[in-house]
Amino acid sequence: MKRVLVITYNFPPINNITSKQWGELVSYMPKFGWEPIVLTTCSRGNLSVSIPEGNIIRIGEHCDSNKVLVEEEGLRGIPLYLKPIYFLYKKLRMEIWSIDRFLFTWGREVLKYKESIKNINPSALVATCYPPVDIWLGFLLSRNLRKPWIADFRDPLSLWNNSKFPLIKFFDKQIDKFLVRNVNLITTAGPSIARIMKNFYKKEVKIIYNGFDSKVCIRENFKKNIQKKIVYYAGRFHSHRLPAVNLFIDWLAGNKEREISLVLRSIGPKESNEEILNYARQQGTIDKVKLLSPASINTVYQEEEKADALILFGDLKGSLPFPEGNMPGKLFEYLPLMAPIVVIARKDSDMGSILKITKRGYLVSDDKELDAAMNNVLTDHSLNPDWAEINKYSFESQCKNLCNFLDQITNLYEK
Repeated sequence: MKRVLVITYNFPPINNITSKQWGELVSYMPKFGWEPIVLTTCSRGNLSVSIPEGNIIRIGEHCDSNKVLVEEEGLRGIPLYLKPIYFLYKKLRMEIWSIDRFLFTWGREVLKYKESIKNINPSALVATCYPPVDIWLGFLLSRNLRKPWIADFRDPLSLWNNSKFPLIKFFDKQIDKFLVRNVNLITTAGPSIARIMKNFYKKEVKIIYNGFDSKVCIRENFKKNIQKKIVYYAGRFHSHRLPAVNLFIDWLAGNKEREISLVLRSIGPKESNEEILNYARQQGTIDKVKLLSPASINTVYQEEEKADALILFGDLKGSLPFPEGNMPGKLFEYLPLMAPIVVIARKDSDMGSILKITKRGYLVSDDKELDAAMNNVLTDHSLNPDWAEINKYSFESQCKNLCNFLDQITNLYEK
C-alpha cells in the first residue's frame, strides 16, 4: 500500500468543516490503496477520530481548542507581539492572504521535525487550505522529500484579496503562484472556482467536493412537525452570510401568522450572533428566532433530522470575490437527509446546480423566490430526490476520486 502525507491544520477532534471533511476522507483511503499519515495539530473537540492515532502526527496546539464559540474573526493564533501589527494590517486593508499568521507559529514548529517527517517516506503529499500554512508546508516538505504533491484549496488565497492597494494584490499573487509552481495537481471544491484557478495558476485543476458521511443517512426517519415548523441551520456566521440571514428574517416578519421557528445553532463569531438577534428585534420576529449555543455533531444531526427545512446562507450580495464559486461544506452534509434544502445565495451560485442535479431543494435570491420555496416546503411539496446522484457526493466517492488523482501523479512522477 502506498503512503500519503496529508497536511491539514484542522483535523478531528476539533469540530469544523475542514476537520470533518479530512477526518472522513482519510478513513476511506486504505480501501483505494493508500495509507494516510496525517500531519496536524493537537486539538480538543467532539468529532471522532476515524484512523489510528499511530497514523497521526500531532504538533502544536490548535488555536480554537480552548474555545467552543468563536468570539472574533481574524486575530486567532497570532503571537502577542504580532497582534498590534496585524490589527493595523487588517484595518488598512493591506493583507497578503498568501502569508499566513500560522506560518509564524505552527509552521515554524512543524519544520523543526522535518527530518523525522522525512522518515515517513510517503509516495505523495496532499496539503489542504484553509489556513494557508498547509500550502506553505506542502511546498517546503515536498521539496525536502522530493515527492509529488497536491495542493487542495477549499478557499482561494490571493484570489480573495480585496486590498485597496494594487501593489499589495500584485505581491500576494506572486507569492501565491510561487507556492504552487511545482505542484503536480490542484484540487478545489467546485466548478466555478476550478475554472478560475486553472486560468490563474496555469495548472491542471480537479474537483473534490466536501462530501457527506453516508453512515448518517436517515431518510426513512423523516417526520414533519405537526405544530410549529422548524427551519434549521448549525454552523458559523461569517459576515458575508448576514445579508442572506436578514432576508429570511424579513420573510419571517411578513409571515408572523405562521407557526415557524428559525433555529440557529451558531459557533460564532459572537458579533454576528448579536447582529442577527438585533435585526430580529428590529423586525419584530425575535420570538421566531432561536439562537442556540454550540453542540456536538451528534446533537446537530439529531436536530437536522427533526427540521422541516434545512437552510443555508450563502454570499447573497457578492461580498466575496467570485461568490458564484462559494460552496459551503454544510450543503453536502444536508444532501443525505430528507428535509428539503433552501439555499439563499446569488442566482449564479454553483450550489444551485448541485440542488438541481440531486433534486434536493431550492436556490433563492430574493423575497419572491424565498416565499415560493417556503410555501412549497411548508405545504409538503414533494421533491423526489435522486439518491443515485446524491451518493456521488459521499465522502467515499470523493475519496475514490482523490486516490485516483494520487495514483496518476505518482505514476507520472515515477516515470
